[in-house]
Amino acid sequence: MSATPPPRAGRVAAVLASLAAVLALLAWAPPAAAHAELLSSDPSESGVLEALPSRAILTFSGAVSEVHEVTVTGPDGSVANGDATSVGAEVRQNLWAGPDGAYTLTYDVLSTDGHEIAGEINFEIGGGTLAGDEEAAAGASSSSDTAPEGVLRGVVVPAAVVLLSGACALVLWHRRRAPGSTT
Repeated sequence: MSATPPPRAGRVAAVLASLAAVLALLAWAPPAAAHAELLSSDPSESGVLEALPSRAILTFSGAVSEVHEVTVTGPDGSVANGDATSVGAEVRQNLWAGPDGAYTLTYDVLSTDGHEIAGEINFEIGGGTLAGDEEAAAGASSSSDTAPEGVLRGVVVPAAVVLLSGACALVLWHRRRAPGSTT
């Protein structure tokens, strides 16, 4: 008499093994291609500077093919000096001198992947009304909204191992119980 697991236990084990295999494949899947995005700016968001720099610099995660618009507006209006230029992933806008106060840098560019990237950066010159928030903003900007690939693998791979081990244990438990089982 051969010891085979009951059909129900076999199905449960097969489902658990399949789920573990899918999770393991997801853990080693190549990262999805993402659109370019703004990586950094100078001046930075919520930054407080003593004086307006002579140039604003935007750095993107991919090359920029077109600059639709870059404006820098302060208490007395625009301080943009000429048209913005781009080289690779960096966009530069020359600036005129401006008074102390709140400034807004707006940008609208087209990346080489055809994705339009637009946004706004707020900063302050002199005064320091944002200075108390600068450290909090720096701490907040260092955190990430997405889990790094290593963290994902640190969760998915152990979960797959646990599920696969559970499926094997279930099959072995049913094989051991099946021949002598009276229930």
